[in-house]
Amino acid sequence: MQTNIDFFYNLSKQDFVSEYNHSNYIDKIGGKNFFHMDCSGFVHWCLAQMGYKRALVELRSFLRQNDFIKINRFFCKDFAFIHEHKNKLNYWQFIDSPISGSIMVVVFPDGNGHCMFVDDIISNNKNKLCLHIIDSTRHPHKNDTRTDNETGIGFGEIEITTKNGNWFYDSGNQHLPIRKAEIYFVLPKR
Repeated sequence: MQTNIDFFYNLSKQDFVSEYNHSNYIDKIGGKNFFHMDCSGFVHWCLAQMGYKRALVELRSFLRQNDFIKINRFFCKDFAFIHEHKNKLNYWQFIDSPISGSIMVVVFPDGNGHCMFVDDIISNNKNKLCLHIIDSTRHPHKNDTRTDNETGIGFGEIEITTKNGNWFYDSGNQHLPIRKAEIYFVLPKR
């Protein structure tokens, strides 16, 4: 069975175009797939392509039962609620630290957030993690495959630190501040 990392490696070898867009659909332009996706739309699409359909169905059903979901996918902020009720889910496992292929969900105090897949752990020091990630974003990260003016799907590096029991997220983009956040690492199950 193909691993999550194999899936991303194969995706990175495809000739496609992408833009960060909340419409979350794919069309063909000039024979190439054109991905119009935001971060959670990209994570949702990847999970469906990788065969995590039961996990996605369970998540949608759980969020609908609790009147959270308004469209046919999740938002980053939903994971704070999901984490509180994680024992009610069979196809989602919250883990204490990232591993290759896991999902990292960042939720800021204002309710906005960002989600991505962890490709690799670059370094893991006492209070600081540097991760190579795969996501769809408006703001490219440090050492990113996207140029400063490109949005959409790509690979880059982010850092998260802990201080006094709080997480801080550094997107690696010089135009964005380092922000306090709730951070979750999640593994879907097939």
